[in-house]
Amino acid sequence: MPDYTYAEIRRQPTTWQEVLRYLEGTKGELLSCISAEYGEVLFVGCGSSYNLALTAAHLWQKLVRERARGVPSSEIFLFPEGVFLPEEKYLFFGISRSGETTETVKALTHFKEHFRGKALGVTCEEGSSLARLADCAIVLSPAGEESVVMTQSFSSMLLALLFLAMEKGGISPSPLTVLPGILENLFSRYEETIRDVATQQAFTKFIFLGSGPLYGIAWEGSLKLKEMSLTPTETFHFLEFRHGPKSIVDESTLLVALTSQSAFDMEKEVLLEMVRLGATVLHLGFESLSSPKAVEILYDAKSVDPLFVPFLDVAFLQLLGYFRAKEKGLDPDNPKNLTKVVVL
Repeated sequence: MPDYTYAEIRRQPTTWQEVLRYLEGTKGELLSCISAEYGEVLFVGCGSSYNLALTAAHLWQKLVRERARGVPSSEIFLFPEGVFLPEEKYLFFGISRSGETTETVKALTHFKEHFRGKALGVTCEEGSSLARLADCAIVLSPAGEESVVMTQSFSSMLLALLFLAMEKGGISPSPLTVLPGILENLFSRYEETIRDVATQQAFTKFIFLGSGPLYGIAWEGSLKLKEMSLTPTETFHFLEFRHGPKSIVDESTLLVALTSQSAFDMEKEVLLEMVRLGATVLHLGFESLSSPKAVEILYDAKSVDPLFVPFLDVAFLQLLGYFRAKEKGLDPDNPKNLTKVVVL
């Protein structure tokens, strides 16, 4: 039987190369579309695309120095007063793999009808509603998928937004060309590590921790595990986890920890506290926790730019969901209750 999900997870290095070639060829047109100054930049999507939006907004604000937010599509037309100011001018990115997600198409249409600014569609489908309705479209055809759950489309659309942020922020995106090779090497080194963790039946509580640009990635990892393996999960910022949620930690808990370089000292304190409470940690980051209860995927700070980390982390979290599903006898290509496109 086809195993699209695994193939598309593992194909990401090749897909990223194709996406970067597309972006180089279209960057003049895309940059001219976003060259104006905006009061705020909105990244808008549903499900995985909303998780993507959270990370994209952080990276955009950091690199371009324009205020940026990730917003669920439905908030745009159901509660616009909490999103928009009438006098403000916005740059709006509507994100949808299929370009047909009902809420995202409606959100982009509502924005164009009622507010000022420029609307871009970010999708993997040429000729989709989102691509047709947007002022400009980023269409990443190489990242299209057969699988129901988003994997290579997620990372590829995020890569496109990072590329544009770097260009608009006056930073050369050329370092991104080494990212595919880095992931391929890490897959070779750590895929079995993820498989081993995913197949341990002793874990019944799965909690994802990430902060800053990794908060959206933590949510996406949580969603992949939930979608593919039907596993209940929770997601928190690192320091927020101390404020009540840590009460559920025991020996059956796996903490999936996405640490950063800049906040590692404080993130490490949280994780070691949870180890003392009985948890095991699956840790992705640069520095080791030096704990016997930590399973680690470690990046080389000399070759891995911090901007790369969301892309590396999410690929391994996708594998975690995939291998957990296979261990439970489930078919990741056909997740329960889900369809490839959500049309209401």
